[in-house]
Amino acid sequence: MDVLKLAALCVVCLLPVILLRRQSPEQALLLTLAILAVVMARCLSLAVPLLEELRALFGRAGIEAAYVSILLRTTAAALVTRFCADLCKDGGSQALATAVETAGAIAALAIALPLLQAVVDLLLGYF
Repeated sequence: MDVLKLAALCVVCLLPVILLRRQSPEQALLLTLAILAVVMARCLSLAVPLLEELRALFGRAGIEAAYVSILLRTTAAALVTRFCADLCKDGGSQALATAVETAGAIAALAIALPLLQAVVDLLLGYF
């Protein structure tokens, strides 16, 4: 239900953003950023119990907490990258959006590197 409320908030705020974009693109971008901050704060508060349940589930499955952390940090990096790139596009800079997406891809690889090392170690242990 909360997701529907957040989606409705975004749709309702879309009209003022569109109207502001014609007269003052800077203010439209700031309004978009403010709405995004509100939505993200609510999403994070909704995600906390979900993340705890996910950690418990992986714990019961015998998966190390470090691997769960890698998964969650990679997901967070992807989401932050997506939001920042979309904001850059809304601001009219495709080049900055592409730079943010590239930085996000590199960050995801850096975060996942310990997981890749564990897979390689596991494979080398069989040979």
